[in-house]
Amino acid sequence: MADLVREGLLRLLKVDPRPHLPEGTQRVFRASPAFLTYLRILWGLKQVGVLSGLVVGWVILSPLVHHAEIPYLSPLVFYGVEVLAWGGFLLQLTLGFLVTRLNYELRWYVLSDRSLRVREGILSLREKTLAFANIQQLSIHQNPLQRLLGIADVKVETAGGGSGGRHEESAGMGERPHEAHFRGVDDAEAIRDLILARVRTHRDTGLGEPTEHVSPQAPVLVDTSLEAAHALLAEVRALRGALTGKRRAAP
Repeated sequence: MADLVREGLLRLLKVDPRPHLPEGTQRVFRASPAFLTYLRILWGLKQVGVLSGLVVGWVILSPLVHHAEIPYLSPLVFYGVEVLAWGGFLLQLTLGFLVTRLNYELRWYVLSDRSLRVREGILSLREKTLAFANIQQLSIHQNPLQRLLGIADVKVETAGGGSGGRHEESAGMGERPHEAHFRGVDDAEAIRDLILARVRTHRDTGLGEPTEHVSPQAPVLVDTSLEAAHALLAEVRALRGALTGKRRAAP
């Protein structure tokens, strides 16, 4: 049953479960199974908050409605609103649990020979491709819950990623256009080192930021005026030596 709902939801949202892998793909990483636990914990905390709101609303408003202390709100209307609220909560509870699972399954981290690609999300599908030649900073982030579960996030930033404000952030992720995250991986340091090695390779082969270099066969330019002055000085010295020799030889 869950598989049928999953397939139907993917068709409805028109989401391909596997991304199109670019040519030259060398490594594909997936989020750790512990990341699914992490997502479910966060989702569960949100549900506790919503449930607490419903219960508190019922406890506070129900006596007031029965004692007619809230004008224009009859018990029938109040109970109707409560039924809709609880029904909506139960519906989103089921769908939210499934969406959390899909959010984990549809997360792809791909490294090709020239770039990395991050694909994530289901209700809001996001794909980012960052060229190794443009990557400027790599960092690892880990909050206490992630540390407990043994996972971390690898943050990749490219040129222009350090000065953006909140208006540049991607919708719903607190993420700027010039950065990408390998979220919930259990080998964060290895991934960081692998990306860093690719970046260094591209910089060393001249595919990164341009660096000044001198060709070994480049012509050497000489100041012609200085060369002429040296030649004239040599002729004057030779002429002076010749005159001095003639004077000594004269009787």
